[in-house]
Parts: sequence; C-alpha cells; structure tokens
Amino acid sequence: MRKLMLAVLAIALVSPLGFAKPIKVGHVVYTMEHQFHQSIAKELQSYGPKMYGVKVIILDGGGKGEKMLAAVENLIAQKVDAISVHSPETALTAKAIELAHAKKIPIVTTLIYPDSKNAPHVQPMETPASYAEGKILAQQWLKAFPNKPCKVAILNFGAWEQGEVLRFGPFFEGVKAVDPNAELVTVLNGQGSTEVSMKVTLDILQAHPEVNIFFGGNDEMALGALAACEQKGRGKMNNGKPLTEIIAGVDGNSSALIKMYDPDCSFKASQGAVRDVARAEMDCMMGMIEGKIDMNKFQIIQAYVKAIDYWQTSIEDAQVFLMDNYGYKGKLAADVAKSKK
Repeated sequence: MRKLMLAVLAIALVSPLGFAKPIKVGHVVYTMEHQFHQSIAKELQSYGPKMYGVKVIILDGGGKGEKMLAAVENLIAQKVDAISVHSPETALTAKAIELAHAKKIPIVTTLIYPDSKNAPHVQPMETPASYAEGKILAQQWLKAFPNKPCKVAILNFGAWEQGEVLRFGPFFEGVKAVDPNAELVTVLNGQGSTEVSMKVTLDILQAHPEVNIFFGGNDEMALGALAACEQKGRGKMNNGKPLTEIIAGVDGNSSALIKMYDPDCSFKASQGAVRDVARAEMDCMMGMIEGKIDMNKFQIIQAYVKAIDYWQTSIEDAQVFLMDNYGYKGKLAADVAKSKK
C-alpha cells in the first residue's frame, strides 16, 4: 500500500510531458500598440497551454530597447524554461541571447536576425509576399493609367537592413517587374506609427503629389498614409479602380482589411502570418526544452506569410485569415459596410 501511494504521488507531481515541475515560458512583445504583436501574444497564450500544458508569461517591450532587455532579465529572474523575443535591435537581441544562455535558458528570436547567430530563429517568409504586393499594385495602376508610370513612396522603420531585404526591396522589385519605368520617389521613416506616418505622408504629398503607390512597413503606417491622402481629398477608388493612388501594408490586421475590402478606398493589399509565427516560436521553445532542438545552434524555422489583396483574395478567404490569425469575431463584409456609413 505504501509503495502504491508513493507511485500515485510521483505521478501527480509529474507534468503530462514528464517534467518534474510545471513548465513556464516567456515572450517579450516588441510593442502592444500593434495588432500584430497583440495577436502573437494571444496565440502563444492559447496554443502553449492547449498543446503543451505550459504557462506563458507575456511582457511588453514597449518598442524600446532598454525596456525589452529589462523584460528579458525579468523572465530570467523568474527562471522560465525558455524565452522568445521579437526585437528589431540586433545588438539588443544578441545581448538577450547572451544573458539567457548564461543561465542555460533556451531562447528563440523572430523576424530580425541578431548580431550573433547562436540560437534558433523563426523567420516569416515575407519576401515573396512583398514582391507579390508590389506586382499587383503596379498591375492595377497601369491598368487604370497605362501612360502614367508608377511613382512609389515607402514608409519604413528607419535604417533596418532586414526590412529592406524582406519588405521594401522586394516590394519595389515587384513594381519594377510590371513597370520598368517605375520610380522610387522617396523613402521616409514612419516609425511604425499611424500618427507619424500621416504627418510624413502629408509632407510627401506636398513635395511629390505625383506619388501614386504607397507602401507602409506595417499596416499602422499604411493606414497613416491613407488618412493623409483622405485629408487631401485623395484615398479613393471607383469600385476598385484607382483614381489617385494605391496603398499597401504589412500584417493583414482587421483594421487594414476592413479598409481593403471597401471598393472605394485606396488601401488594397497587405500580408501576414500570426498563427504560424506564434506556433513556430512555441514549438521551437518546447523543442529546445525537450532537447530535440539545439539551443546553441543557429537554424532558420520558416513560417508561411500570406499575401492578401482586394482583387485576388476573396472576402471569404480574408474572413478566414482574420479568424485564424487575429481571433476576429466579426463579419468582414458587415464591418466593411458599417465603416462606409
């Protein structure tokens, strides 16, 4: 009887995965101001417990390097079993890896390669999607205005090398593939912000009213460009036919897609991957915890990114995308109609 009781107690103390204590992992969000990062956090908190029975701790980096590093140190102090971090500051990410590895805690990075390549990395495959966005915007512009070459303005995050490789370079290459005479008129820092991007775009429209294609490095910046165009009496289409410009973004959030499927709005393309990125991060953390993935070896774990546009993606497919990636509860067609009133 005593042996039986000890066996039952031992089983009760072991988690379903065979660990002697509950597993807890931490994720440092770049900034909770963006729908994309909010949704990554929600997916981790849903998928982690459901799939692996783990506790997920979410900390907001607030878009600031020192706050993000403090968040990593906080998670280390809490003795989490693994960490995922999404930061555009490559030196900071390298430091985060150094701190975590010093305590033998596995860590995975996302999107932006750190300066030191000594940990696994989840890479959303944005290059093909960015190219596709550029191509479809150029096609639609030239279809409406065959004799007006594409004049492109890009709103970026500043000097971000991987942004050029993953988003901005491929986007303009897509435009050029359709229109060899296309011109990149200006590239300005929208700081990832709708408000800042609106101000920047107003300046662009003042100096370069001929710009007819805008590409924002995230949907927040693209929506800022749209707001500026609307303030100038632009930002409109005629049942999906361009009148003054076409606007594209990145992330595919609900605010963007509600605008996108308004046939009379200039915002017409985006891209995104929330679910697959978050799950790849969680799977990688668990793989390192279980010893199936080498925590000290750089390897790229790819995540598919879906390109979405008004002309080629049905509103029904966009609805499913939002439900899968953003936990969207509404009806996209109804929300589009409501936004027009």
